[in-house]
Amino acid sequence: MDTSLETLSAAQLARLRQQPECAAQYSPVTGHPLLLLDLSPGGPCAEDQHPELARILRKASCPVIAIAPSQMQTALTESVDVVVESPQEAQVLIRNIRRQPLSAMTLVQLLRHNEHASLEDGLLAESLAYATLQGGSEFRDYLATRSEPSVPPTNEQPAVLAERETDHLLLTLNRPEQLNPYSIAMRDALCEGLQLALQDHSISRVIIRGEGNCFCTGGALEEFGLADDLSEAHAIRCSRHAGRLIAAMAERVECHLHRACIGSGIEIPAFAGHVVARHDTYFFLPEITMGLIPGAGGTVSILRRIGRQRLSYLALSARRIKAQTALQWGLVDAIA
Repeated sequence: MDTSLETLSAAQLARLRQQPECAAQYSPVTGHPLLLLDLSPGGPCAEDQHPELARILRKASCPVIAIAPSQMQTALTESVDVVVESPQEAQVLIRNIRRQPLSAMTLVQLLRHNEHASLEDGLLAESLAYATLQGGSEFRDYLATRSEPSVPPTNEQPAVLAERETDHLLLTLNRPEQLNPYSIAMRDALCEGLQLALQDHSISRVIIRGEGNCFCTGGALEEFGLADDLSEAHAIRCSRHAGRLIAAMAERVECHLHRACIGSGIEIPAFAGHVVARHDTYFFLPEITMGLIPGAGGTVSILRRIGRQRLSYLALSARRIKAQTALQWGLVDAIA
């Protein structure tokens, strides 16, 4: 195996079993941005050791990746952060983790927590973790090296169109010329429409869609890094959260997705009771490349739809998945 993909040796695994407290020492700050396990038959990790190692490695302060046959199901394959079938499949994960080790660590720790947390506790933990990374070196490096995003011209049209049709409320993301970025204005307008639906019980169905060539391309890049007070930004996320409002009436909310659904463009729809994607829809969580994690509720909403390991893979790899894969995983409910 390539030395850049060095797995834990039998001796290292034995030490972990003898001294479980050592697991916490695997961390970016000690030069260990990830742990890689070879669980292939005949490898250094015997299957009878899996239950014990599963308990120990949950404490590792870094992503734990297992290379294992697809049919293997043990306590260890269920407890690690990501399972892949080959060293080649692990490459993209390792590359992103080594580039952004603190963001990767924060992501997997948060998902381990949120897997067993209530919706409210999960959203609180996500917002605090997001604020931590907003003040971190990896996000600062991203801001310092990125191309300066263009500032869109002033648009007097509503960021979200709200239309009532009998007992249905149609909410349309309305910045098609910018590919519907999830800006502050769009967030506030969407929350206003959702609050109306929560208060008006004569509305039996809320349909959310995007105008133009795609549903939503995620956070407005020109607004990244503008928050001077990260504690205030956390307070705003706690009080103006479209995902929380959707979750409160999920059985009444339907999202119609098409083309690009990036970042918040899938995090928010994933809270809905029914998500329909057009056949040309694709999904993408790029936050790890910016030194961040999903921050619009995705570590709760997507986690509940596709599970911790698939979400870890999606977020750590920053790879796109197509509508058919999203349907197979449960990220969407139908393709139309």
